[in-house]
Amino acid sequence: MAEIPYDDATLPETTPPLRSLPRGVQVGVGLLLIVAIILGIVLFNRDSGGGGITDPGATLPKVGERLATNIPLTDANGNPFDLASLAGHPVWINIWASWCPPCRTEMPDLEALYQKEKATHPDFVLLSLNTADSREAGLKFFRELHLTSTLVFNDGSRDLGPYRVLNFPSQILVGRDGRVKRVLQRALDQGEAEQEIQIILPQ
Repeated sequence: MAEIPYDDATLPETTPPLRSLPRGVQVGVGLLLIVAIILGIVLFNRDSGGGGITDPGATLPKVGERLATNIPLTDANGNPFDLASLAGHPVWINIWASWCPPCRTEMPDLEALYQKEKATHPDFVLLSLNTADSREAGLKFFRELHLTSTLVFNDGSRDLGPYRVLNFPSQILVGRDGRVKRVLQRALDQGEAEQEIQIILPQ
């Protein structure tokens, strides 16, 4: 029996190239690829503690809540810092990073306010919380500005225990009762800072 000649070019492809698929199928495949990439980025940031994608449902505490104290922090010397040690104190928490220009602009004004208020309210604490940053960069920044507030660090991510920082700088004002009195996710000028502090240090 004679063999039937054939041409390789006439054989159907087992997997047609993407460009030969119907337009709707191409769009579907493209969307699946995008979803897969986004999911990979989200999982990477969750596991690595990176700050690229944030969870809008886990931000800063709400006014009236008690401030969580189970936030792993260390002081300038690398020793653990317990937020519970500030119980009974009026506390202004300034959340900042060395790469944040508004933070650099704001912090000298907060330092001046801190020095002024400490004279009449010796139990007042200005807690400078460096986050989403490296310890080395944070220390360098703090020393360059000659700041004297209480300096603490988290693990370098945007995560603060149950909270997550979305904006820099951010402010959390806590009363002597341990409850959050004010949350601000922006920088303040000197006049605004003097007005806001009255919430926890009434004149």
